[in-house]
Amino acid sequence: MLSKIPFQPGVVKDDTPLSAEGTWIDADKVRFVRGKAQVIGGWETLTTSTVNGICRGLHTWASNDGALNVGLGTHTKLYAYRGGGLYDITPTGLAAGNADGTGGAGFGTGAYGVGTYSSPSSVTFYPRTWTLDNWGQNLVACPRGGGLYEWALNTSSPAALITNAPASSQGLFVTPERILVAYGAHDGIATDPLLLKWCDQENNTAWTPSATNQAGDYRLSVGSRIVRGVASRGQNLIWTDSALYGMRYLGDPLLVFGFTLLGSGCGLIGPNAMAEKDGAAFWLSSSGQFYVYNGGAPAPIPCPVRDWVMENLSHVQADKVYASANAAFNEIWWFYPDARDGNEVSRYVAYNYAENHWTVGTWNRTAWRDAGVMPYPVSVDTNGVIYYQERLHSANGGAISASLESAPVDVGDGDNLMHVSQIVPDFEDMEGAVNITLKSRLYPSAAETVTPAQTVTAMTTKLDTRVTARQVALRLESASAPSFWRLGSMRLDIRQTGARR
Repeated sequence: MLSKIPFQPGVVKDDTPLSAEGTWIDADKVRFVRGKAQVIGGWETLTTSTVNGICRGLHTWASNDGALNVGLGTHTKLYAYRGGGLYDITPTGLAAGNADGTGGAGFGTGAYGVGTYSSPSSVTFYPRTWTLDNWGQNLVACPRGGGLYEWALNTSSPAALITNAPASSQGLFVTPERILVAYGAHDGIATDPLLLKWCDQENNTAWTPSATNQAGDYRLSVGSRIVRGVASRGQNLIWTDSALYGMRYLGDPLLVFGFTLLGSGCGLIGPNAMAEKDGAAFWLSSSGQFYVYNGGAPAPIPCPVRDWVMENLSHVQADKVYASANAAFNEIWWFYPDARDGNEVSRYVAYNYAENHWTVGTWNRTAWRDAGVMPYPVSVDTNGVIYYQERLHSANGGAISASLESAPVDVGDGDNLMHVSQIVPDFEDMEGAVNITLKSRLYPSAAETVTPAQTVTAMTTKLDTRVTARQVALRLESASAPSFWRLGSMRLDIRQTGARR
């Protein structure tokens, strides 16, 4: 008898496959839209030129002449994409930064040959990340722990230090009132990891407070360092490693900004591990919890893949985590380094905030910026290739390798054996083919049997098979160019055999 096999949208990793019945337990390059699984959009190169180094900062903006611009910061260089060309605008004298994190303070950390033998490291060695923003039509940029730079759209000239700005900072952002803010800033004597400094309104070279300007500074009290600051709707948001603050413009020269502790115990794991969309902020905390802030207090986001992500995250490389909105699909993506794959970003976890489900997969994207200024999202991979994402249905002309695997289904809670003799596929908008296999077991811990893959095209009506087991799972795989499919309601011809073993 043909039976529809209902599956809830999203991937569940933190339960055993049998207890996750009715869900999907693995995926790659597959998202869920209106409750159904489909292959993600394709990608193609934005330019044939590549960046040198690993990109860990990405910003898009439009200049007054209508040109669309992209700023890209790598661990070795600063670039601008403008007018169809990619330009090296690295500040003169800026040395390359760390490609990898090498551990926190203490014994056995830091780069080889750095420090005194038998003495603990007193600092944490981070990979170089960048914060980028635009000051009017100009790009402003800060390599973590470095100076504040400005680039005035001249493709023949590098970015230059901003006069009178703090000697070093952990990052920067520009408020809607046109005030440039530096955080983790140098106070004139030493770097203060909890200090914010800002320039006068509309003047990014005036940093000394006076009765006639709005320059100023403020030191936060919760946390050991500021990790990131961004302009958001109604207020600016500042994360330390253990808290979230609101920074609201007041406009009084004696009190330019007011600061509110919005939540503690919810700090940011890395400077790019947050994404803001329409006033809502989503982030991965230093404790491994996903959070959302949309007014009120920060709230944990229930996540059925959280344990799986955090158990495999390379924590020494956690500053490489890079988050971005993908608003066309109501998603927030986090790209992260998985210790099983090495030191570099290799996987992602994505949350659909409109439908409240998650998916996972493999991908080597080290930076991503949502569409808005640019017609498509922009990303950069570990080889320095710059892409347009969500574009057509191929991997830059090659095959998109996508897969989806279900939790096992059974009959009568697995008390009886079942015989599966037929699969009736249901796909729409198919481009390319899908291979389907059945994975069966007699018991949850018994050996798994996998049927030979059978190919489904848009013309396929049914697949004949012969499987007898207590539990059966479906696996779908595709790898063609172009490649797209959207899954409907799969049906299996399942009969209870009545036999027990």
